[in-house]
This record gives sequence, structure tokens and C-alpha cells, in this order.
Amino acid sequence: MAGRQGRPTIASDDWMFEQQLRAELEAEAWRRLRQELAIPEPLPAPQPVGPSVQADPHQSGSTILKGAVRFMLASFGAYLAFLAAVDSHLGEIEVWLAVGAAFVVTLSLTMLGAARGFVHMVAETMRWLLIIGAGVGATWLAFNWQG
Repeated sequence: MAGRQGRPTIASDDWMFEQQLRAELEAEAWRRLRQELAIPEPLPAPQPVGPSVQADPHQSGSTILKGAVRFMLASFGAYLAFLAAVDSHLGEIEVWLAVGAAFVVTLSLTMLGAARGFVHMVAETMRWLLIIGAGVGATWLAFNWQG
């Protein structure tokens, strides 16, 4: 594969010209392929004509606060069941069964219907009370810091 004067044919001007031609042809083929396979621009989504859909307010808000509110309501229901069971002079096991059943039932009911809206309202109220309490506490600390 040696050309004249012992020079390899790989580094010849003809070989380099041939490589450049191949690269340009390959680039043109890729360009053509991209144009053929190009996905047309999607049409914009139609805007709703009717009244706008309102988001469910019970889906928003803090899940942790809602869980805390549900737990407090279920605990209150269990406490009321405890008072009723003790007042009825039930045995110890029956009292525990009443407390457990009241806790589970109250916790379940807070996820349905009007109780769900009540839980959302109490969680939002609790959130604002926590924010206001943190602000008042920080203000009190700022003015009463003994440093």
C-alpha cells in the first residue's frame, strides 16, 4: 500500500479529499433523514368553553396538619366512648373495646362527607394559629432576650 516514494496512501491528498467527500455526503444524508422523520408541531390544546373547573379545596393544604386534626378528633371520640363506658359500669375489656372502636370509627368518618370539610377548615385554622404563635413567640423572644 505504499505509493510512490514510499509514502503511505492514507495520508495522500486524494485520500483526504475522498474522506471529506464521504463526511459531507453522510452529513447531508443525516440532514435529510432528520427532515423526513421530523415530528410536526403539535396543535395547541383547546381552551375549555364552559365554566372553569374549580379545584377541590380538601385536596390542598398540609397533609400533616390534617392527619393531626383527624388524630385529635379520633382521640376525642375515644375519650367520649371511655367516659360513656365507665359511666355504664362496663368491664375493663369492654371499655378498651369501646375506646378502640370509637377511635377507628371516628377516624374513618373524618374522611367522608361534611367531616372532611370540617377537618380541612380546622387544619387551616391550626396552620394560621401556628404561624401567628411562632410570630408572637419570636417577637417576645426578640424583646425579652436576656443576653
